Amino acid sequence: MAEQIHYRPEQAKQLRPETVDELEKFEGRIAEINGLLDQLYESGLMRWLKDFVGAMPEISLIALEGLNTEQGQAGMRNLLVLAKQLGRLDPDQVERLFNALQTGFDRSSETASGAYTSSYDSPGISGVFRLLRDKELWATLAPLIEGAKAFSAESRRQGNESDNTKHGDGSATKT
Repeated sequence: MAEQIHYRPEQAKQLRPETVDELEKFEGRIAEINGLLDQLYESGLMRWLKDFVGAMPEISLIALEGLNTEQGQAGMRNLLVLAKQLGRLDPDQVERLFNALQTGFDRSSETASGAYTSSYDSPGISGVFRLLRDKELWATLAPLIEGAKAFSAESRRQGNESDNTKHGDGSATKT
């Protein structure tokens, strides 16, 4: 014989405590999403996104036509090379480089506008000889000189590799 079903309608209408907690969390998330949507709408960003998505086919055609040119393909290749090279650099080193560049640009602008006076204004013939012995100046110029030498050596090396590959078997012709 079958077992008796113990069904009580008042218990069926009650939610389990873990379900109530989940429902409250869900309602809180829905309220946050609604607040975000309200802010996006009020700021005008929602309308811009809607217009942008609506114009996507036209935007895609324009982008593809631009990329389907020699310049577009070269530009994409250049971007890939740039991204690859940036991936090899230490972010801290890049930050220091850009901070130093910004400081250098600021100083050159200050010097050009007259806000900063350099001690190297119009040194004359004897002043040039004094500059040749200025250790601070050479300490400043040494990284630039070494960087230029490394750049030149790498450019020559890559030029030689390019010449070798153009000649096929690795033999380069001397010019």
